[in-house]
Amino acid sequence: MSNGGRGAYEEHHFRRIIPGDVAAVRSRLCAVLEDFNYIVLSDTPIQARRDKTRNFLVSTILDCEGRLTVGLKSISPVSTMATFDYAVPYLFSKGDRQALEREAEAIIAVAGRPLNEAVCSSCGTENGGDVRFCRSCGVPLAQNKPPGEIEIMRLTAGISTSKQEILMGLVVALLSVALGLPMIQSGQTPLSSIGWVLLSLGGLMALVFQLIGLKRLQGALHVRSPIQETADKFQPRISGDDKGVISTPPASVTESTTSLLEPAECIPVSIQTKE
Repeated sequence: MSNGGRGAYEEHHFRRIIPGDVAAVRSRLCAVLEDFNYIVLSDTPIQARRDKTRNFLVSTILDCEGRLTVGLKSISPVSTMATFDYAVPYLFSKGDRQALEREAEAIIAVAGRPLNEAVCSSCGTENGGDVRFCRSCGVPLAQNKPPGEIEIMRLTAGISTSKQEILMGLVVALLSVALGLPMIQSGQTPLSSIGWVLLSLGGLMALVFQLIGLKRLQGALHVRSPIQETADKFQPRISGDDKGVISTPPASVTESTTSLLEPAECIPVSIQTKE
């Protein structure tokens, strides 16, 4: 634990090798850190600060306030050694440390993406500006698909926090049983009543922790990509009244084309008989 200028924060540092010279890596990292909710304070060394972005009940280690220092050292003309030094309020488990490492790898992945990603992979049309779909063929552009490292970062942080909440629920349940059950079995009415209260409150708190952890785990495992969210946004919604107006599709092509033909008029035929 650090008690220096960063206050009572837990520290975690590690190293990664980044392609490129020191000047180019420094420039790319400073530009990308803002996309990860950091405020860059200096660039030599890179020092950034992130404020708390979510409530404690729904936050992960990546949503808490913290400090990040990145030291860069040239190891060759085309590669740089980066030392990531995190200072965060807590590191409860190994999963929290892994989540910070996955975030650093996501930052490196985003910083290493080519700048000219507005070229459509389907038709080759260059699309200028911040666009989501190709202006020629309408195919979603690759720049809207985040790197796989970002999904791994979110998944690691969500699973780590949900695991802590589920374990917390189990600990609360065991404590409530260990404290309340002897009171209930004591046979004394006042003490037995207190035991039942402790057991009920402990069971309720344990259930709440379990539900929160399971919900967070479900959300971490079902992350929707920006392309899917955009498609859902522009997907037309059909109400119940509109569904009644839409006719049932025909069973076959022959049935649909036959219904378009106008029925032929019946011409009465007179039968003449010989006298």
